[in-house]
Amino acid sequence: MSQFDALEFAEVEVPRILAAQMPGVSGPDPTAIAGALRTAFDELMGFVRQYKLSPAGPPRTIYIAHGPQGVRFTVAMPIAAPPGTTRMIGPGFVKAIPASKAMRFTHHGPYSELSKTYALITEFLKAKGLIKTDAEWSKYMPMWEEYLNDPQTTPPEKLLTYIYLPII
Repeated sequence: MSQFDALEFAEVEVPRILAAQMPGVSGPDPTAIAGALRTAFDELMGFVRQYKLSPAGPPRTIYIAHGPQGVRFTVAMPIAAPPGTTRMIGPGFVKAIPASKAMRFTHHGPYSELSKTYALITEFLKAKGLIKTDAEWSKYMPMWEEYLNDPQTTPPEKLLTYIYLPII
């Protein structure tokens, strides 16, 4: 029995999507990150409503940089079609996210316990020789989380999150 038996892992082809997006920043503390993500998603959904965009898939957080100084990220909502206007006001934007190959890990449970899954992923990457130190996570940026069910209507223990690391 391997220490990674509980870690759901697959190499996947991720299709190109058109997405409404909103950039964000946060301090490094998990509470600050959670608050910044909530705010960014609220702003993103306001943007989606303002431009009458139709969501077409699960939302995601794309992590661009993560370190002791903080986190830079973009929250994204796949949409069915581009907006009727190309002139947009504010930090939100619509842009295609290219297709890619990625390692996909599955987290079951509350978002507050994602750090446990990330710790297991870190050990998995080290065991496979893909990283030697935690600092080498930066080579997998941008990486992203995809939220498969609604935290407003799903009990925390039933939440599912995919964590994607690009294959490099």
